[in-house]
Amino acid sequence: MGIPKFYRWLSERFPVINQELETDYEFDNFYLDMNGIIHLCTHNNNNNNSIQLVWNNVEEMFDSIFEYTDRLYRIVKPKKLLFLAVDGVAPRAKMNQQRSRRFRSAKDAERALAEAIERGEEIKSSSRFDSNCITPGTEFMHVLSKRFKDWISFMITHDPAWQQGCDIIFSGPDVPGEGEHKIMDFIRTHAEDKEWTERKHCLYGLDADLIMLGLVTHFPHFSLLREKYVIQKKDGEANKPRFFFEEFHFLQLALLRDMLYLEFKPLGDTQLPFSYDLERVVDDFVFMCIFVGNDFLPNLPHLDINTGALNVMFAVYKSLLPRMGGYLTERHRIHPKRTEWFLQQVSKAERAYFQYRAVEENEPGFLGDEYKSYYYRSKLGIRMEEEPYRVGELCQKYYEGLHFILQYYYQGCPSWKWFYPSFYAPLASDMVHLEEMRVEFEQGHPFRPLTQLLAVLPPESSSFLPEPLRNLMISDLSPLNEYYPPDFEVDLNGKRNSWEAIVLIPFIDENRLLNALATIDTSTELTDEERCRNEEGKNFIWHAQPKRHSSRLPRRKRGISLGNNYRHDSRPVE
Repeated sequence: MGIPKFYRWLSERFPVINQELETDYEFDNFYLDMNGIIHLCTHNNNNNNSIQLVWNNVEEMFDSIFEYTDRLYRIVKPKKLLFLAVDGVAPRAKMNQQRSRRFRSAKDAERALAEAIERGEEIKSSSRFDSNCITPGTEFMHVLSKRFKDWISFMITHDPAWQQGCDIIFSGPDVPGEGEHKIMDFIRTHAEDKEWTERKHCLYGLDADLIMLGLVTHFPHFSLLREKYVIQKKDGEANKPRFFFEEFHFLQLALLRDMLYLEFKPLGDTQLPFSYDLERVVDDFVFMCIFVGNDFLPNLPHLDINTGALNVMFAVYKSLLPRMGGYLTERHRIHPKRTEWFLQQVSKAERAYFQYRAVEENEPGFLGDEYKSYYYRSKLGIRMEEEPYRVGELCQKYYEGLHFILQYYYQGCPSWKWFYPSFYAPLASDMVHLEEMRVEFEQGHPFRPLTQLLAVLPPESSSFLPEPLRNLMISDLSPLNEYYPPDFEVDLNGKRNSWEAIVLIPFIDENRLLNALATIDTSTELTDEERCRNEEGKNFIWHAQPKRHSSRLPRRKRGISLGNNYRHDSRPVE
C-alpha cells in the first residue's frame, strides 16, 4: 500500500516521468508484484471508497489472473529474467496494518451484504468471495500457487512468446516475505555485478512504495509499469482516482531522478560546503516520504500529503541543506543530529495544522497552546505533565521505526519480530535527543503461514483456518478471544475518507498467540493438506536452455510436462 495518494501527487508534480507505451521499449528483467494482480482479477478493488460483493467463480478468477499476467509479459517482453512474486508471510511490523485492513474489509462486506438484502437482491452466501482469502496459508492461495506453477510450465512448453530464452522465477505465498521485498532481496544479491546493474529493469505493481524500492536500487535503467491513472470529476462528489486497466504507461525512474536533481540543486550563489550528490539526495527523498506514509509507522500528525506536507518538507530541506554539513541519511543510516534539526524546522507548521483541525473537526482542544497536551491525552491517554517519560518512549519507538524502514528498503528485513506498538505517532516537535537513542533489532524468524492467518484474520473469515485454529479465534473460551472483537471503533484522525481511518483493534500478543498454538498437535489435528499449507517453501526456477522454436501453439490442456527449452529446479535462488 505504501503512501496513500503519493503517485497522484508525484504525477502532478513531475508529469514528465510518465511515458506512454512505445513499441521500441526493451527490458532485460521484468518483476511482477503479483498481489496487485490477484486482487484486481478477483474483486477489482481499484477504488478504496467502493464496497463490492463479488460472486465470481474461482476458476474464472484463476484464468483471469493467468491472462493478465500473460498480457503484462507480452507488453514488456523481458529478454533475460521474469520474476513473479506473491506475498508470503510478512514481518510483524506489517501484520498490524494487514490485520487492520482485513478487519475493515470484513465489516465493509458485512455492510454491503446488508444493503444488498435490503434492496431485495438474491444472495448466494456460499459463493460470495471473501478477499481475505488472499493471505498466505489459505486453501485459495495454496491452490493458486500450484496452478500458477502448472500454468508457467504449460506456457514455456507451448507458447512461442514464452520461449524467448529468459529465466523464470516464481516465489509463491509459501516463501516468507512481502512480494516486492522478495524481489528486492533478489536484486540486492546482484547489486555488485556491473552487468546486472546496467540491465534494463521493469517492475509492475500498483503500490506507491514500489517507487521507493526502485529508487533505492540506484540503478540507471529502472522503470515501473502501471495501469493508467486519471482523475474523474463527477457532479456532486469529490474527485476520485480511477485506474484504467485497458491502458498502461511506464513511470521512468531515470526521469524522476533527473527531476529530483533539479528540484534540490542549490540555485544562484548558494554554495554547498560539500559536493552535491544525486544519490544522497535520492536517499533523502525516500526518507522524507516515510514521514507522510508507509506500511509500518503512522505518519507524523501534521504531515498530511493532502495539506501539502511534501512541499513543506522540500522547502525546509532546500533551506537547510547548505547549513546542515551533509545529508539526512547515507543509504540505510540516519544522521540523528541533522534529522532532528530538520524535524524541528518542519514542526513549525504543527500549531497551524492543529488550529485548522480544531475548526474542521469542531474540536476546541486543538486550539491555542494546549494542542500538544490534548493530542497526547485524547489519542494516546498520556498526561504529559504527569508522564513525560511516555512521550520519550513513544519517540524512541518511532525512531526505531524509521531505522527499521530504511534497513528494510536497503538491506532486507532487520527483524521479523519488531513492530511499532501504537496507532499514533509522536509530534514532530517532540522528536528530540535523537543522538542519545540506541537502536538494535532482534532478527527473529517469520511466522508459519497458519500462525499469520490467526494473527491477521477477523472472525468473519475464520473459515479459512483449519478447525482447531478456528476455535482459537471464535470460541468464547479461547485464550485469544479478546483479539477478535465482534465490533470496533475507527478514528478518522484528521482524514476525510473512511478507508484512511485508523481501525482501533487490539495488537495481538505474539507470546500468547504462540502459547495458544502450542496446545494444538499439528501432526494429528491437522490434515495432510493443512500441514502442507503451513510449510515454508522455496522459489521455483525455470532455467532457459538454447531456443527450440515450436511450429504452432497447441490447444491448452492440463498437467503438461516441461518442454526441452527449459529445465526446472526448486532450490533457493542465490
